[in-house]
Amino acid sequence: MTGTPSPGQGQGQGQGQGQGQGQGQVPTPVPLACPALHERGFAAAAQRLTAPRGPALRPVTLGGGLRAWAATDPAVARGVLTDPRLTNDIGELDGPVQGFPDRRYPEDFFAHAPQLLSASGERHRGLRRIVAPYFTAAATERTGARLRDAMAGIIGSLAGRDRIDLVTDLALPLAGATAGEILGIVPERRDAAVTAALAAGGAVPGTEEARSAHRVFAQTVLHIIGAARRSPAPTAATALLHARQSGRIGNAELTGMLGMLLIGTVDSLSTVVPAGALMALRHPEVRHGLGDGHGGGPAYSTAVTEEILRLNPPFQHTGWRFTRDDCVLAGVPLPRGAVVVTSVLAANLDPTTWPDPLRADGRRRTAAGHLSFGHGPHYCLGAALGRRLVHEALTGLFRRFPRLSLAVPLGELTWHGTCLRRLDRLPADTHA
Repeated sequence: MTGTPSPGQGQGQGQGQGQGQGQGQVPTPVPLACPALHERGFAAAAQRLTAPRGPALRPVTLGGGLRAWAATDPAVARGVLTDPRLTNDIGELDGPVQGFPDRRYPEDFFAHAPQLLSASGERHRGLRRIVAPYFTAAATERTGARLRDAMAGIIGSLAGRDRIDLVTDLALPLAGATAGEILGIVPERRDAAVTAALAAGGAVPGTEEARSAHRVFAQTVLHIIGAARRSPAPTAATALLHARQSGRIGNAELTGMLGMLLIGTVDSLSTVVPAGALMALRHPEVRHGLGDGHGGGPAYSTAVTEEILRLNPPFQHTGWRFTRDDCVLAGVPLPRGAVVVTSVLAANLDPTTWPDPLRADGRRRTAAGHLSFGHGPHYCLGAALGRRLVHEALTGLFRRFPRLSLAVPLGELTWHGTCLRRLDRLPADTHA
């Protein structure tokens, strides 16, 4: 459920650029990932898929002017995420990082805070071991059962209303409840924690707005630490606090890990749940599939949810990885310190893996093979819980409101961000 954000996650530029390999040719610019699938309907995204094919590792420019290489082919993407010649930890490089602009690259939480997404090797494994017990199958079952009750309450509270907003009335309360369960945030502080996480994740790096948002976010993390000190119940937050008290991690790792778990939880659910609901509102076959349609029963419904996750990854491209030394990756020579990312959405739309890739088809046997939760050592710890929550939120919503319909024209919906594509609002009428 905790996704894989990237630097300046809301601000990246989606255009590839730079010199081509060999003969000094300049390749046709290609998108880092396909545009948000719902901005002008699926037809616009389908046209982008027919753009001239480029290499599987493509030059791109991210927010703040960072020049990087993006893997768009599924096999190359998986290779990037597991290749030991690359590291997530910028601290392992004692020399310059290639592609940084002359000015200092704008700081953001996921680029600099010591946590799972910015660690590799034993450091990463050690941090992961601390919180992994709270994301096992048994722990997920317990957490999921408690959140099922919370979700029923959230959806039930919408009864009797003619119009609801599926962002503010469903996704954000669910994100708050989930973060509360994972980190021990008391109910009266959950709304503030969600607001702080959204602001910290969406602010433009290097601006006063971002600095202010990060100050509030830091205070939110301190509140979580304070609650963990007083909590009689074990949570991921109490496990991290105990690791700090025993000297296994320092203060920076404690705050970095808590921040990662909070932002990853809030960003993932606030992005995927509304996007999946919009798919169901616009495509009867998706809504029908979520209701165990086509005679497939729960297995078919679960597969449709998996397709929703494939088409709406929480983060459209991963965070930075760096080449430890000069190497050749996917046929492209890269210098030491080159920045490489994986274009999750582009890999998830590969037509050789998913024929007719923009269609949500619950009959695909490859449905769970997407990269929306990552791959390799950094595979999302909360993937099982995230799958469960998205599935139960969407099936519960349409079961409770079978006549739910989009309340505004599609063109009036607004999205923000490039790596993280989130709907600002999603008004829906409860009676068609």
